[in-house]
Amino acid sequence: MIEKAEEIRVREHKLKLSLRLRTREGVYRFIHDEGLVSFLGGNELPSFISAILGRSWKPSAKGFTGWMDWWSVKISGQPVAQISREVEGREDILATRLFRRTKTFVSSRIWPILDPVVKHHRGLVQKGEILSDLEQQLLKTIGGESSIRTDRLRKKLELDGKENNSRFHRALNNLETYALIIGVEDPHPETHLHANIWQTWETRTRSGIDRTGPSYEKALAKLLEKTIDACVLAREDQVRKWFQWSADMEAIKEELLRDEAFLRAGLYLVSSRVRDVNN
Repeated sequence: MIEKAEEIRVREHKLKLSLRLRTREGVYRFIHDEGLVSFLGGNELPSFISAILGRSWKPSAKGFTGWMDWWSVKISGQPVAQISREVEGREDILATRLFRRTKTFVSSRIWPILDPVVKHHRGLVQKGEILSDLEQQLLKTIGGESSIRTDRLRKKLELDGKENNSRFHRALNNLETYALIIGVEDPHPETHLHANIWQTWETRTRSGIDRTGPSYEKALAKLLEKTIDACVLAREDQVRKWFQWSADMEAIKEELLRDEAFLRAGLYLVSSRVRDVNN
């Protein structure tokens, strides 16, 4: 089963040169087909960068110099960075850091599943059970605007100084891991290069989903199932590292295994689609 899963993963994640993504329409379709797509990769999800290269790629110790592997690649005649900005600015795709705290593209078909999870954690914020004081301030400030750019956000919270860089960006990143806020790179950055424009989850997804979704537990189950389906296979001992709320998923994982929503094969969890291919 593992061998068959690997074959499916190579095909679906576009890990052969003959399968690589070559057009922006292909990129959009890839993200919607998979539901969850890691930007850089190096984890279990399908990877945007790997799919445009047609081979497995992951960040290395070389840092930004490793990006030269794909920086010059063109998609529909446009640089990868431009296509990435277009992707995260679309109305039907957003980018956040919910999977392994790394930039992840999320198709609108996953939003109704994720919405109850975000609502649950929004409730925990209101009870003061999660987030630091700074993170709560950031969330409140972003929520008070339809959208706000990074430099204005820093100014409003009086965090302009370089000494605040680390804690400010760490707080933003943590909010992104809960999908409480969504950022998109400002297409007109003026003097602030690569500045993000921030919105709350509710504002960003306002017209994209029906708010009467499943319960938190059912949403977690569906999210885990969809994630493993996108991964095709993953080591079971790594699942607890995927999400901020992974501790809430352990019992749900066992229930899904009993229901054969996905399968256990040795050390791995495997999409049930692999079994269906075998039959």
